[in-house]
Amino acid sequence: MANILVVDDEVGIRELLSEILSDEGHSVVVAENASAARNARGAETPDLVLLDIWMPDTDGVTLLKEWSASGQLTMPVIMMSGHATIDTAVEATRFGALDFLEKPIALARLLAAVRNGLDRGRLMRNLRAAGALPPAPSTADA
Repeated sequence: MANILVVDDEVGIRELLSEILSDEGHSVVVAENASAARNARGAETPDLVLLDIWMPDTDGVTLLKEWSASGQLTMPVIMMSGHATIDTAVEATRFGALDFLEKPIALARLLAAVRNGLDRGRLMRNLRAAGALPPAPSTADA
């Protein structure tokens, strides 16, 4: 169905989300930190990213800002955290995050957010294809 990148420093979270999303028919790539997420994003543009905020090397909001500034934020991003504040969630949405999931993530909330994110991504691709939006930069442009 869709290619989803899950970025979280907690192995248990990565495994659980990967299993749930795979059971829903999605192809899932996991990354344990921002460095691995950059590599995964550079190799192939996912249809959706689930991005943890608090990670040891680079936090998720910083990575989101980086992708936005470099033109690589061409896919919906849903932020996740068990420790973030409302201010952090607002900051993430200002830089392009579509949604925010609080850990522990309820299954129904996860699936609804993923469905909404994928729908939003399809809409954006269709608008670009129709010429209503500028084309997304290619990975080679970044």
